[in-house]
Amino acid sequence: MNESRQQQMLAGQSSIAQKVFGYVPIQTSWSVPAIHAAVQAAKTTGAAAPAIRRALGELKDAGLIREPVAGKFQRDAATPKPKKEQVVTQVAKQAVVSIKKPEGALDVLAALSGEVVSLSDEFSKRMKALAGRIEEVALTVEAERESNAEAIVKAKRLQEALREFA
Repeated sequence: MNESRQQQMLAGQSSIAQKVFGYVPIQTSWSVPAIHAAVQAAKTTGAAAPAIRRALGELKDAGLIREPVAGKFQRDAATPKPKKEQVVTQVAKQAVVSIKKPEGALDVLAALSGEVVSLSDEFSKRMKALAGRIEEVALTVEAERESNAEAIVKAKRLQEALREFA
């Protein structure tokens, strides 16, 4: 898989999956706890192990990583695009732009259309980033809710124990 295809597929994943992807090793395969420990050590996200496991499942389903051994994940190295093709396409684009001058209403409309497309791309990127931040906060709230629920259960047990002694 080449780099651009990998980036396109990764852009469609959740923010946690995008962050976890960077910690899945290329040359060896790691278990979920090892990947979780690496993510936690880098302080990339505060997601719990189940969220990391779910992100790894999403990445595997998308074909971005593989599971050579049950419970161990690995990614393949992305092949870079040949640089010669990129240089050629950039030169061709510059030649077209320099030759073509907006003269009529259709040319102006085409230029405006290009601006709208680039604006929508920028808006899309910012919305994805915002959605990622919302997802992280939601996971944090869920983790806090779970710990609060456990604390309530412990407090009720303590109350019952104190009632028995009283």
